[in-house]
Amino acid sequence: MEEERDRMNQLPDDILLLILGKMDTFEAVKTTILSHRWKHLWRLVPSLRFHLSCDSKDLTIRFSHLVSRCLSHRDSAAAVHDFHLSLDVPRFSLVDYEFLDEIVEECVLYAINHDVQSIRVDTNQSLTLPVAFISCKTLQELDLRRSYLVYVPGRLSLPNLKTLYLETGFFFRGNHNEVEPFSGLPELEKLTLIGSFKNGLVIKAPKLRVLEITTTCVVKEIYTPLLTSFRYESDRAWKCATVNLPMLEQVHLDIYLTNPWYNYRHHIHFVKMLHQFETATIVSLTLDTLRVLEFNGGPFEQTPPPPFPNMKCLKVIEGRHGIRTVFQGVMNYLTGTLYSEVEFPPNVTVVEQIFDIDYYEQYGGSDSNYTDSD
Repeated sequence: MEEERDRMNQLPDDILLLILGKMDTFEAVKTTILSHRWKHLWRLVPSLRFHLSCDSKDLTIRFSHLVSRCLSHRDSAAAVHDFHLSLDVPRFSLVDYEFLDEIVEECVLYAINHDVQSIRVDTNQSLTLPVAFISCKTLQELDLRRSYLVYVPGRLSLPNLKTLYLETGFFFRGNHNEVEPFSGLPELEKLTLIGSFKNGLVIKAPKLRVLEITTTCVVKEIYTPLLTSFRYESDRAWKCATVNLPMLEQVHLDIYLTNPWYNYRHHIHFVKMLHQFETATIVSLTLDTLRVLEFNGGPFEQTPPPPFPNMKCLKVIEGRHGIRTVFQGVMNYLTGTLYSEVEFPPNVTVVEQIFDIDYYEQYGGSDSNYTDSD
């Protein structure tokens, strides 16, 4: 043990700070007992990580005081490159929610005042962001996970934000920019949306290159002229009226129907969605997506031309429902006369006959009834 400690002490401060930066900040503080050299080292760590689990009012207050003490004893001249806060509150807990908001506000404000570049907040509660947050000039990455709602005090204006990950819904105080929330992010390059967002969402991001959507919201318009990669996962096709994706190269679609009759009635939206990605050269479709097309396709000679005229590679990938067959007519429709490579997962069979509609009537169209013999 002593030998290992001596080896650690031989490492330069920069390496030790990287090690401490991977630890929870409360754990990093405990290293002060190792030696005189370690006594003040934690105060310079550029990464702050707090994991709090609160199930009572007293524990909430205690954590609040601990966080405040850590921040107040840190070297005030040391920058904060990244800040992570994980906050768990068990259901039906008797916690002081005002204190929870105060913890979040104090931490975020501290990070902003120390030139933070990356903020990640992971909590199962709603968040209220401080006013100073919406115009932070140093922030390059924002990651908000699991939050039921995030209350934003005004229009977002983050001039250097490049990556935005939202596993939550945004609620703007005073109806500021609700429909077009990303217009104040001129440098945004990657956007991930997971969950439920306001209907009629407009995504305008002139430098966006990667867009990932896993949601049931209605997207009204997408204007992303530099987008090269798009990923969409939902239980239904979208009805986006205006799409501008002239540079799109890769598209990944996972449309997992929960009721085949819904998509049967809305086949036109599904086919239109496919044609909105016509510039893609690498197309990845789940077996569930192909099954939706099979449900809705009918006589393929009556459908529009193949949706991906520039496709060089079609990747058929595993879905959620264990489907192992693909209708040959669907493959013919997708590839047409194109010279494109087709990749299948193991143990998938291409069949000639379309799925029998009597099967839907017999089993009520439930996804849980799909089998390998389908």
